[in-house]
Amino acid sequence: MNRFILLKTKASAPGNADVRGLSLIIIGIILTGSLFWLFIQISDRPKPSADQGLNRPSKHTQQVRHNSDVVPIWNEWPKPQAALMISGEQHGFFEPCGCTSNQMGGMARRADIWRKLRDSGWEIRGVDLGGLSRRTVRQSQIKYETSMQALNDLQYVAVGLGPEDLRLQPDFLITQDAIDDTDMAPRLVSANLLFYGSPEIGTPVQSRIVDIGERRVGITSIMSKSTIASIVAEGAGSDITWSDPDPSIANVLRDFELQNVDCRILLSHSLPDESRALAERYPQFDAIVVGQGFSDPDPTARTEKIGNTLFLQIGHKGKHIGILGLYPSDHETPIRFQLIPLERSEFRDSPAMIVHMRNYQQRLRDEKIVLADGVIGHPSGASFVGAAKCGECHTEAYSIWETTPHAHAFESLDPANERKGHERLNGVGRMYDPECLSCHVTGWDPQEYIRYHGGFLNSEFAETQEDRRLQTLLAGNQCENCHGPGSRHIELLDGGNLELAREEMKVTYEQAESMCYDCHDTDNSPKFDFDEYWPKVEHYGLD
Repeated sequence: MNRFILLKTKASAPGNADVRGLSLIIIGIILTGSLFWLFIQISDRPKPSADQGLNRPSKHTQQVRHNSDVVPIWNEWPKPQAALMISGEQHGFFEPCGCTSNQMGGMARRADIWRKLRDSGWEIRGVDLGGLSRRTVRQSQIKYETSMQALNDLQYVAVGLGPEDLRLQPDFLITQDAIDDTDMAPRLVSANLLFYGSPEIGTPVQSRIVDIGERRVGITSIMSKSTIASIVAEGAGSDITWSDPDPSIANVLRDFELQNVDCRILLSHSLPDESRALAERYPQFDAIVVGQGFSDPDPTARTEKIGNTLFLQIGHKGKHIGILGLYPSDHETPIRFQLIPLERSEFRDSPAMIVHMRNYQQRLRDEKIVLADGVIGHPSGASFVGAAKCGECHTEAYSIWETTPHAHAFESLDPANERKGHERLNGVGRMYDPECLSCHVTGWDPQEYIRYHGGFLNSEFAETQEDRRLQTLLAGNQCENCHGPGSRHIELLDGGNLELAREEMKVTYEQAESMCYDCHDTDNSPKFDFDEYWPKVEHYGLD
């Protein structure tokens, strides 16, 4: 910049016409060179390839998004003749728990994608691989019901049956099929499973054929022998009849042909190699949605194809959603697919899904789900005494603990308390949810979501005066969740056995790390690092 100013000053001086002319020539050369360089850059930019619609964002798109994996197909794709929203293996994760800001997934964000596509004029329906459930307790049934209601709102038309769902048993699943009378209600689909050995029951249906926009789409689902084997081994499949998938698929494909189906989708609950073999044997399918054995997929990776069949991995726990667009007039890319990560920063939460979450939490409270699974004894055989009792001797450690978020963990489940991050709860309390309580109070198993004898209990569910004090006594994540119930420790001290009392409550650095990850796992705390966070809660001292 200084050279240009200096050159300009000299050229402006009287009698320096030659210099002035030379300056103009130099400036002209610079400008011409710059324009030529810009032209080359534009000319060299790669043109869209035939497979660019298959989960492969362009170089330009990646630069504009500042490294985000979210491709705004509602803006970038032309309007398809029909589209499918594809999900699967939710495994009970209806919404992120809200403990940290960087959690992915959730039905509320999924609904926002659906809204964006509908606002863009798309005709779209939903298909779910199955695996909505994870456990088999009453809470899981309530969550399954809530999930099916949400899928109905998002115009899902077919839901496969995963092994996790079958553990809920046919009598329950039948009540969840076709939750309203419209043609667009989600139906449970399986080509090779029967309930109670009778197809007349009508659940599941072998396939679903729906008209979406200008296209007719057929969806079917199968489960392999290796997958059903685990259900049979557990004794949970006595009312479920499994048959060889091949004859069932052949029957469905014949029906698709007779009914002039344009796009054929197979939902496969099989091992990866089994699903690939199906794609090779049945090239009539335009896409196979696969589960059982895949980790979270890479949204930027090229979509796998087997022949002309798309081999689609959606991932687990509702963290991603797949969008399939049909473009029959595009001979190079008649089907486009994009996997979209459901990141909080990219999508807003749908009010309708928040209502479903609120109703779900209210049902947990109304049915007293915290009592539904009973109680178990703690492995140590000791009972809980509460952090205040620990603090009578361990005053310094107790005072440190009081300043940590652990001490206020139960309070954080109620958005009315306005603890840090309360906005992530969307105004919906989680104070009666065992899956939340187990890490936010004392005296619960954090992985099995079950209460230990004498562990925290909401006071409104208490039947005795002793139980009524448990909410105040054991609210928050206290000492005994890691060190174990303190009653035996006190007995040993009273008996003068100081060495054994210390030994039984001692927690090593390695043990502490393992215990922390029981709650701060990859779902609840995706970026948790023990070495980074331990100094924030480290406590010491015996006064």
